[in-house]
Amino acid sequence: MVRGLWGVVLLSVSLIALSGCGQGGPALGQVTGTITQDGRPLPDAFVSFYPAAGGRSSHGMTDQSGKYLLRFTGMKDGALVGAHTVKIETGVQLSESETGPKPKKVPQLPARYNAESELTAEVERGNNTFDFDVQAK
Repeated sequence: MVRGLWGVVLLSVSLIALSGCGQGGPALGQVTGTITQDGRPLPDAFVSFYPAAGGRSSHGMTDQSGKYLLRFTGMKDGALVGAHTVKIETGVQLSESETGPKPKKVPQLPARYNAESELTAEVERGNNTFDFDVQAK
């Protein structure tokens, strides 16, 4: 009788443990878009989405055509589902290199796009596209 009870307990614990082994993790939406400045593509801009509810932020860098893809972690694309404050920065040095070229001077965007951002986005499950046109002044 005791042996049968332990078998049921062991089976129950195993099923509970296995049910948590799926695609776990937070709900993410894939986020892409284009950043333009005064209507022209803005290359090398650092784009960040900060969840209003807290949690891990997502970041991306624009290419020469102003397009970006957000990364949630080093191995996962996307951003948490929900409302976000969006920050766009230029002239961000991502790493230091003694042998690499010195970073070029890039004009900073107004604070309303980064330190005091007025930009927002609502990320949903699936694919999301958020384009932003920032003004130099």
